Amino acid sequence: MKKSNGVAIIVALIGLIGTIAGSVIGVIWGKNNVNVMVQVDGESVVLKDTDVQELALENEELKRQVSENEELKKQVSDYETQIENLENESKDLAAKLENASGELDEVPVIEFKDLGLSIDGEEKPINKDKASVFINGVQYYSQDFINNLLPDNTSVIMKDSMLYIGKIVKDRINLFDRPVIEQAHYTYFYDSIKDTYGNSYSDALVFEYSDYFTIFNAGREYSHFKCTVAMQEGYRGSGELQIKVDDNVIYTSAEIINTTEPFDIDIPINQASTISIGTIGNSTSRIFISNAVLYNQE
Repeated sequence: MKKSNGVAIIVALIGLIGTIAGSVIGVIWGKNNVNVMVQVDGESVVLKDTDVQELALENEELKRQVSENEELKKQVSDYETQIENLENESKDLAAKLENASGELDEVPVIEFKDLGLSIDGEEKPINKDKASVFINGVQYYSQDFINNLLPDNTSVIMKDSMLYIGKIVKDRINLFDRPVIEQAHYTYFYDSIKDTYGNSYSDALVFEYSDYFTIFNAGREYSHFKCTVAMQEGYRGSGELQIKVDDNVIYTSAEIINTTEPFDIDIPINQASTISIGTIGNSTSRIFISNAVLYNQE
């Protein structure tokens, strides 16, 4: 081909009608000394074998570049998908870290301590290893430690999310909430009172003189009765506390005086109909009961 601008025209033409050029090159490819004639702007232009081979090579290079371009597009699309997936994973990870941070804030602070036990100067043979633990500032003790704090033969039972030490009480009621069948003279209900040792009580029944009783309706509903017994502050009386159920004496205390320490009574009443409480003796009493409860136990 004599003119370089002619080749440029032919290349441009082939670029416009690639299907025709492809067919021509496909027919003659591999043959030597073959001239190809094409029409450009009404003039015939002859392409020599070298021109055809040059155009064919340029066409193959173009195809290769197009193929590489498509591959690059595909790679870019894959990278975009990977980036999107990584962004989603990053969001999920950030959410998990935030949740984990909140959970870490709720993790309790636990500190174990070795601890021995001495009661009234006598060291108890317990397992000292981690016998106590602080959880968020609250101190807890081992079962072995607790068992040694309790009196002998005291049962410890876990039931219905409650730790029972000793008896399991099912039903209980304040004795003073039961109907009063008969209240004798010189027996009085106090809202608050102190004993001769300075201890304070709320709700008490005071017996001013001996041989006076107050009778309650027990209702045949309870198996046991318990109360605290003491003498009123500022008095020097004496007497014995006596309890009857259904007119039968079931308890009589030793003599109580102003130096007698407060003590508890806990006795069975066997679903009695009535319970009668008073004092017996020969002088001013001023003995009182408080914390008076009727109850049932399992």
